[in-house]
Amino acid sequence: MSLEVESVAPTPQTLQRLVGVDVGQRYLAVATDREKRTPFFPGKAVRAQADPSARLRKRLQQNGTRSTTRRLVVIAGRERRWKHDRNHGISRQIVPAYPRSLIGLEDLTPIRERTRRKRGQRATAQQRRANRHASQWAFSELHGYVAYKALLAGSRAVRVDAYHTSQCCPRCGNTSPQNRPEKGVLFVCQACPLVLHADLVAARNVALRALLARQDWVRTGVLSERPEVSSDDAKAARRQRYAELRWSPDTGPAL
Repeated sequence: MSLEVESVAPTPQTLQRLVGVDVGQRYLAVATDREKRTPFFPGKAVRAQADPSARLRKRLQQNGTRSTTRRLVVIAGRERRWKHDRNHGISRQIVPAYPRSLIGLEDLTPIRERTRRKRGQRATAQQRRANRHASQWAFSELHGYVAYKALLAGSRAVRVDAYHTSQCCPRCGNTSPQNRPEKGVLFVCQACPLVLHADLVAARNVALRALLARQDWVRTGVLSERPEVSSDDAKAARRQRYAELRWSPDTGPAL
């Protein structure tokens, strides 16, 4: 038995609000629009639960008996249901907060390469925890929940390039690793006075790139499901457009 829901297809003219959603480990999600509606969804409770569970799984795996295998299956199912519930809760808060919106989501396809995780003897205990957190949380699932709930609510989600979203200044366009001192929570632009929460900076950059997707939608009549990666020239041209974007609620690009 299947459930079908009829809805009117959104158009660029009906989606006037632009939203950016950044996902990560410190905050599972940070959303923002140009009206400064910015909910944060902390990941502290997730990390607090993930670390003891990982230690328990490690002990059970070392045991290797049939009873511990059954227990591992039970633990995995419980964790999976908990993640589903948490992701559903976040998406249920994000989508209704931004009605009739084009919601930008980072393309997470190369996320494992971007984390540059260390392994083996080179990895410290802190790095191993970061590796585990990056691998275990279902960010793609969260994006999927936001995308289908957006359609049901008359909005639309679009995937955008995640390239340097946390290193690019949305005010002046300067892009540098030095804008994130020690990869900390603060973004400190080296070229202008902007000092802001790094995850909020990333969410603003995602919203700006959703603007480009909307402009292409208006021009071509087709909303691209994800960034074009067929050639280096296409990527270079797109990233040049990123460098020209500026975030300002008062003087930002016209819709």
